[in-house]
Order: sequence, then C-alpha cells, then structure tokens
Amino acid sequence: MKILYAAAEISPFARLTNTADLLRFLPASLQDKGFEIRILLPKYGSISDRRNRLHEVIRLSGIQVTMDDKVESMKIKVASIPNAKLQVYFLDNDTYFKRKALFNDPKTDQPFDDNVERLVFYNKGILETVKKLGWAPDIIHCHDWAAGLIPVLVKSVYKDEDNFKNTRIVYNLHNPASHGTFDDEIFRYLGTDESFNKDSVKTDGRVDPIRAGLTYADFVVTGNDMRDEIQNQYADLNLSPEKIQGSPSDISAKFADYYKRITEEA
Repeated sequence: MKILYAAAEISPFARLTNTADLLRFLPASLQDKGFEIRILLPKYGSISDRRNRLHEVIRLSGIQVTMDDKVESMKIKVASIPNAKLQVYFLDNDTYFKRKALFNDPKTDQPFDDNVERLVFYNKGILETVKKLGWAPDIIHCHDWAAGLIPVLVKSVYKDEDNFKNTRIVYNLHNPASHGTFDDEIFRYLGTDESFNKDSVKTDGRVDPIRAGLTYADFVVTGNDMRDEIQNQYADLNLSPEKIQGSPSDISAKFADYYKRITEEA
C-alpha cells in the first residue's frame, strides 16, 4: 500500500508542535510493516542542506506550479531521517520558503502577508511532485492546517488526474491552531472553476484551510483529547471523526489496520 504524508513539520527538520515528533516515528514504523511511504515537506530556510545532508533529485527537476497568472518552479531535495531508512522530500523554492521562519514572522509573531500563496504553492507542489514521480498513492494522509487544501485540490482541480483516481484522503487534525484564514483571492491561486462551492470551505466568510480539510477529506481522524475543543465544528459539518491516539507504536498498529480498512471500502 502506498501512503503519502503531507505536513508542514517533521522532526528533526522542522518543528511547530508535537505533530512533528509523531511524524518522525509513524511513517517509519509503517514502512517497516511493508507500506510504501513518501513524505513531502517545505524546504524552509532554517533547514541546512549541509547539516541534514540534503541533495537534489535531478530526475524531479523543473517541476512547475501555476499560481494565478504566474508559474513558480521548484527543486526537489531529499534527505533521510536520522536512524531510520525513511526519506523526506523537500520542496525548494526561494520565493516562498527561503525565509527561516515557518508561517509566522518572528518579529511580530503574526502570519506572513503572503501565507495565502505559500500555502497554495505547498499544497499544489505536493500533488505536482507526485505526478512527476509517476506514483499513485492509495492514501494521502494530510496533517493539520497546512495540508487542509489538498483534499479540495484532489476533488476539484486534480480530479481527472490518473495518479489520484483511486486515492482516499485522510485529514488528521492534531491541533486546532490556525495560521490564518483568507479572502476569495485564494481561489485564483488554487485554480478552482466556477462550479466549486466557495462557501463550503468558509468560516465566518473567510476561507479556512481546516474547514476545507474536514469538509473534503474522505475520512477525518483526531485524538480523543481534541474532541471537546472542536466538537461544534464537527457537528456543523455533520462529521463523525475516528478516534486514534496513543504512543507512536500504538498509533502505527492502529493506522496500519485503518488504512487497510478504508481502502477496502473504496
């Protein structure tokens, strides 16, 4: 089974929350169980090529991402997680990810003004990289705010792509923290057409990546400790999320069974 992990953090390369630590162990343990794993992460300026032994993947050079009326290109670099036989792919683009901070300006602790473009570029860049790889994931496992637009893209802009024809999408909300909501300009960057229901991804009139992920994913996963915090949002969307939590070793066993079950249901 082929699993694609989409997240903005993974230890030891980039860490915002405890999710980074989970993603250090979960994909590696599932790879040990025989799953075929890919992980894609922004190549932030804080990630040292030399210290982390990153090298460019030449066969993936020249990937382009359409952003409204312009096209941004990127390099793909790869490095191994220390003490694991698992590689992480890094999306390297100076326009959006050369700065060392992740999503908030360290001088003001406020979201960067161009986060709308940075977020769309990362979410579309993941899918463009998968196309370039010629790889068809059985499951895309999206994590938290930063990966919330992937379910929308797969179900709209990329719906006719062969790579995603049989893909099931899991949206995993570990932390309800948001790094911003956006106005309708985001749809220009996403490339959705007039048939897309813009209101379906809005909270209080603003495009909310968390709501987008919850709405358009095939399955939603949270830990039990998250339920009380966001139960009103679940009720509003008529969602019954799966409950998966525990130590990394416990989670890997649960997710192994979970992935098999939801692909069998497809």
